[in-house]
Amino acid sequence: MVALDLIAGELTAAERAIVADYWWQRAEGEMTSWVGFGHVLADLRALGANAAVVALAERAVADEWRHAYWCRDWARAFGRTVPDDVQPRTTRPVSFPGANEHLNRLLRIALCCFTESVGCFVLREARPQIRWPALRRQNQRHLADELQHSRVGWGHLAGVAGHDKQALAAWIPRLLELLPEACVEGSESDHESLIAWGYFTPRLLARAHEQALQRVILPGLEHLGFKGSP
Repeated sequence: MVALDLIAGELTAAERAIVADYWWQRAEGEMTSWVGFGHVLADLRALGANAAVVALAERAVADEWRHAYWCRDWARAFGRTVPDDVQPRTTRPVSFPGANEHLNRLLRIALCCFTESVGCFVLREARPQIRWPALRRQNQRHLADELQHSRVGWGHLAGVAGHDKQALAAWIPRLLELLPEACVEGSESDHESLIAWGYFTPRLLARAHEQALQRVILPGLEHLGFKGSP
């Protein structure tokens, strides 16, 4: 972990406070992802998913917990006083009005697939601007984990067939409509100079979302034969 006295020479007190607060927000977000992946893991088990996909989901649950405490430690490094424990923003499973329990399970897995794919591009977009070796190493480890997490959803979608595939395909446009809300539209501001310290700006998030959509999500859906998906 980078000592605060090293960071102090690079940022003003106001900038450090912004970055520290943002790392704490990221900690809460990662803990919420831990909860979400717990729901996805339960969904996969209930649907009788492939054992390799279930194992990836089990790893993802453990990873998200670890990521939350990485972020907590960076909030502390930048000078914020935070509690030892990180709490999720919500523990309720994502649900979609009009979908039955079975379809909600499929939709949670698909949405997780899309958000984790966007997460890979967020970290990839940020890396060129990160200068501190410790932050770069964490970015690299985080991206490696995020790639495995995205494979949970893609791995399961590859095996969806028949009525389940038709039902899920009908909902995919709605999932894609929700994706910017989940991945782009947050409380971030245009602090472009702070990307180097772990801050994700609206421009970075929007660019990552668009790249994930055009390079991975839409081609992936087409490859898997989800007809009628945009």
